[in-house]
Amino acid sequence: MEIDKVKKDTVARLRKVRADHGLTINGIMEMLEAKGTYLSESTIKRIFSENVDPSSIKYSTIAPVADTLLDLYNDDSGVDDIDALKAIIREKNMTIAVLMNRDEERKADYDKRVSHLQKQIERLDEHLMFRERIIEKLLDKIIKE
Repeated sequence: MEIDKVKKDTVARLRKVRADHGLTINGIMEMLEAKGTYLSESTIKRIFSENVDPSSIKYSTIAPVADTLLDLYNDDSGVDDIDALKAIIREKNMTIAVLMNRDEERKADYDKRVSHLQKQIERLDEHLMFRERIIEKLLDKIIKE
């Protein structure tokens, strides 16, 4: 997927900036806090870990670190955030289309069930009316006797 490529590129750029400038996890946490953002130490370690696939990390988790480090160290070597946001929007639109389709299927199923239940109610009403007529006839017969 497109967003996975963006995440991999962004994380690679972040790892390069960290290595080039000798940044520590605590130093990165302090930079984030100075910008009013908080990410846990374990989350930051996950972003910079070579053993973690960047596509398994949400872009919304990577974005604050990218904003802080890439802006601070003037790294403009990769894809802009606009491309990342476009990729996210495309994925969200695909998800929306799937959910809308699922919603239409559920609505059709619901309408089918409602129709079936309305028919059952009509049949039961007719049956009830039939029984009421029989009871009235029997009562009339009993009263006449």
